[in-house]
Amino acid sequence: MELATAGSTATDSSKNEISIGLSSDADFTIPPVAKSPNDCIVGPTDDERATNRPSWHSSNNSNNSPRKQKRKRDAVGATSFSDSSFSNAIGTFLSSGCCVIPNAVLPQEFVEGALDKATNDLNLLQKEMDLLRERAIQTQDANLLAQVGRGDFRELVDRDGGRRDVRFQLDRYPFSARGLIYNPIVFPLVQELLGGGEANISLLYAGVMWARPSQNDEPQKWHADGGHLFDHIHLPPHCINVFFPLVDISKENGFTEFIPGSHQLGSFCEQNGGDQKKFGLCCEAGGAVLFDYRLKHRGGSNTSTTSRPVLYLAYAKPFFRDMGNTRSEKSLLGHSPKSSPISSSPPWVSRILQGNAANMGQGFENEDRTTDSKQDGVNNSSTEIGSGERWVLFRMNVELPGCAEDNKTITVYHGDIASEVSAQGDSTANGQFSRHIVEERVSYVAD
Repeated sequence: MELATAGSTATDSSKNEISIGLSSDADFTIPPVAKSPNDCIVGPTDDERATNRPSWHSSNNSNNSPRKQKRKRDAVGATSFSDSSFSNAIGTFLSSGCCVIPNAVLPQEFVEGALDKATNDLNLLQKEMDLLRERAIQTQDANLLAQVGRGDFRELVDRDGGRRDVRFQLDRYPFSARGLIYNPIVFPLVQELLGGGEANISLLYAGVMWARPSQNDEPQKWHADGGHLFDHIHLPPHCINVFFPLVDISKENGFTEFIPGSHQLGSFCEQNGGDQKKFGLCCEAGGAVLFDYRLKHRGGSNTSTTSRPVLYLAYAKPFFRDMGNTRSEKSLLGHSPKSSPISSSPPWVSRILQGNAANMGQGFENEDRTTDSKQDGVNNSSTEIGSGERWVLFRMNVELPGCAEDNKTITVYHGDIASEVSAQGDSTANGQFSRHIVEERVSYVAD
């Protein structure tokens, strides 16, 4: 698999003629829409990636936090930056609607652990679906048999193009790791694209998308995961998908193809879509592919002999709710007497992220020291399906070592996990707050 380096990204300093939702006086350079995969390559420099350095972009300023910078902003919240690897990434995404960080943003050991977990989850769910199919045949339950045939459950959904979408125990490590959710390279980029400053963003959903091997499957149909908020004006992104490949992605195992620039309002013609430039993005395991929710894309067919898993996260502005991509509320688990004892998987509920990006190389350790029963007792108590509402359990003022302020207010919500709570304090406590929160298990006060 041939990949260019992040430093080889070609950009043009001229303003893009296509409207991207920025005011005309925004001090920001936008390159032309990408014409090749190399035009989409972005990422921090080797120096910016050094272990224990601050997150991407924050390493270039003295305040050590992008939220504390004074920036020039326009009417829709666009930010001005000096020419840098970070500003190039912003410009590439806004212009083309996608970008790729081909070099690892996740440590190899973490990727291997996530791959093992995802594989075991898939095998377990497949076994449960086989048992459910057997039960449907024995009971002559036509509706259940049809649902099994469609692959239509809360934890597992079969999609076109040989895709299998799994959302199972996403409240557990490694899917709950701070280094993943608040990735030091990806999170600052997503946060800035979704408004920057003090604005919070939400984790809309997450999961693992498998591309199953098949010589007969056609590619997915061209589609966008969602539409524009308004039909009369193009706005900056309101939702961003992030793919973290758990194996190397290539054309053979079904990379995702994109039509760069098709996220622009009115830029995509259904009848002439074949005339627009399109290409797939290769990426190494542990790298990242980011794309606008509105961008036209499709999953390629997997003509290899092995399945190709991608861990995905969808970040959004807090007000946004995805009402178009719904899932069945019926669980696949626990319907057969032959089922293995399984720790249940709670329904996914989107949550607002109030933490800061982790430092380079940090946040990937397993901070969950609780037992499955303890975790089940907390996270399974909610029966909400994607409401996104957060119940505040309490707020407390705490004194943090090394904090310039006298104290900091920590907010604990129903269903919080340790890494989410600890992220509120780590930026000012030099990482010591994580250990305190985990050891004291503050996040489990719901019991």
